[in-house]
Amino acid sequence: MNISALPFLKRLHVLSLKRSGADGVFITGDISSGRWIESDLRFLAKHFSGPIYFVLGNHDYHGRHMASVHDDIRRVCQDYPNLIWMTEAGVVSLSPDVALIGAEGWYDAQFGDPELLRWTTDWFQTFDFLHLEDHHKRLEMWRKMSAASADHISHNLERALDDHKTVYVLTHFPPWKEATRDVGTAFENFWLPYNTNCALGAAIERTVGGRKKKRVVVLAGHTHTPCRVRVTNTIECVVAGASYFGKVRPEETIII
Repeated sequence: MNISALPFLKRLHVLSLKRSGADGVFITGDISSGRWIESDLRFLAKHFSGPIYFVLGNHDYHGRHMASVHDDIRRVCQDYPNLIWMTEAGVVSLSPDVALIGAEGWYDAQFGDPELLRWTTDWFQTFDFLHLEDHHKRLEMWRKMSAASADHISHNLERALDDHKTVYVLTHFPPWKEATRDVGTAFENFWLPYNTNCALGAAIERTVGGRKKKRVVVLAGHTHTPCRVRVTNTIECVVAGASYFGKVRPEETIII
C-alpha cells in the first residue's frame, strides 16, 4: 500500500479501505515518503477507525535520517492509539490462537551480485547511507540491519509460538528469494540483492523448527508484485501488490 502525499490520492486509498469492509489492516511498508510519513499516517488513522498494524519500508526513509523518522512514528502513534508500529509493539494477541509480530528488516544481498546495489537509489536518498564513506560500508550497515531484524523477529516469534497456534509476521523485504519476481529471470543478479532479507528467512525457519502443529504466515511487500509461496509445511510467505491509485485488496483475510 502506498499512501501518497497528494490529498486526492490519500482520499482514494482511505475510501477504498473503508469499502473493503475491513475491521483492521496490516501494512507492510512503503506507506509514504520520508518527509510525508507522519502526515500521511495521521490522515490514515484519522479517517480509518480500526487498528492499523504497520512496519516501514525503504521509501518511508527517503530524504530523512532514519532516527528522525522513528521519532515521528513514535509521536504519531501516541496521538492515534489505532496506529500500532509493530517494530516496538512486541507480540500482539489478536485472539487466543492468533498473534502478530513484525519489524522492517532490510535487504542483505546474500543472493545475486551485491556490487550492483550501487545502482539502486536508497543509498543516496536516505541520509544515514549517503553519509557513509563508500559502498562497502553501506553494505556492511545493511547486513547489520538485516541481522538485527532477524534477531528481533526470532525473539518475538519464539514468544508468540509458545502461546498461539498461528503467528503473522509483518516485514517489508521478502525473507526468501522464491517470494520475489526475480528468480530465473535475466535480472536476478541485479534484483535479488535488493529484494531479499535472507537472514530473516533463515532465522524464522530455525525458530519454527519442528513445531508441526503451528502456522507462521510472513506478510511482506517491497517488490510490488503479488506472490504466495509455501516455504515449509508450517511457513508460508505472502507478498502484497502496490498501487498509487486507491486500490486496496485483501492479500490475507483473518477471521477472528
